[in-house]
Parts: sequence; structure tokens; C-alpha cells
Amino acid sequence: MKISRTLFAIFLLCPFVSSFSQSYKDFFVIDEIAENITELHSEFGNQHNVYWTDGTIVNAVEQISIAASGLQIENLHIYAPTKPGALVFNSIAITPDNVDEIAELLRTWSNVVTNQVVIHSEVVFTGDEGTLLKQRLEEITGLTFTTQK
Repeated sequence: MKISRTLFAIFLLCPFVSSFSQSYKDFFVIDEIAENITELHSEFGNQHNVYWTDGTIVNAVEQISIAASGLQIENLHIYAPTKPGALVFNSIAITPDNVDEIAELLRTWSNVVTNQVVIHSEVVFTGDEGTLLKQRLEEITGLTFTTQK
């Protein structure tokens, strides 16, 4: 029931939010289980260009799509746990094995991001699995995916 009310509220607000499109050079998504979450809360606080995921509602990829809907974002920054070949949110892990299952949601990112998606990780695109994940993300979205510490 809680999920239904939350989704209902999000969908009611989407038309309102999209009619007041905002432009951001950088938009930050921080997963609730990101490393150094305390430091990230201190650094980003309640800034208007930051979205904090919530593992108790829809998966993080869908949350990002909804939060970014109607925005104009140059660079999308993502803080979430990673390992080689996997971007691990509290509610979903994106790997080469399942990326096609969420391709439709990922494609919506290209409607709002004009430059690149920056994953704050040193390892996500390392090794064969990491290279494949980067390649599939870029093919699906048409965006450039990069990493940054």
C-alpha cells in the first residue's frame, strides 16, 4: 500500500514538474547504500540538483528516470556501490546479464542528459564484464559513460 501511494504521488507530480523544466550542468544521484554516505550527505545536503534513491520503492533505474523527467541535464553523476561489471543499487544491480531487461528505462535517460553519465567508481568498467557493461549502456542510451573517483 505504501508503494502504491508513493508511486501515485510521483505520477501525479510528473506533469507538474515537467511543465517547469529545469536545466542543470550536473545532476547527482546518490544511492542510499553508496560508500561514504555520511560524507555525501554532508557534501550534498539538500541541494536541488541531487536525488537520493529509496530502496523501499521502485527500482533505482526507474527512480532516476522519474526524477530526471522534464529536466535538462548536461552530466548525470551516479554514486552507488560498484564492482567490476556491476552498478549495484539497493534495489537493483545493473550487469551485462540484465541490462537489456531495463533498456527501456535506460533509454529515457537520453531524453534528459545531453553530455555524459559519470559513475563515481574506479572499478565498474574494468575487466571483460566491465567493458561489456559500458558498451551495452552506451549502445542502449546513446550516451557516453565514464568513471570518476
